Amino acid sequence: MTQTCPFCQQENSCTASSGDCWCFRLSVPSSMLALLPAEARNRDCICQACVRACQAAPDDFAARVRQR
Repeated sequence: MTQTCPFCQQENSCTASSGDCWCFRLSVPSSMLALLPAEARNRDCICQACVRACQAAPDDFAARVRQR
């Protein structure tokens, strides 16, 4: 797993390899996963800030991602 969020390029603070990570307790929206390139799915860890931003305003988040 990568340590950089594919959306914001910031540290994602993933600790999934330890068996306990914040991402185990937070649901990642399927609409967010659909924005990931196929090669990044199940490989790149998304940061908590981006997950929360997408949960709060999914259309705004998608629009920002598509502008990049």
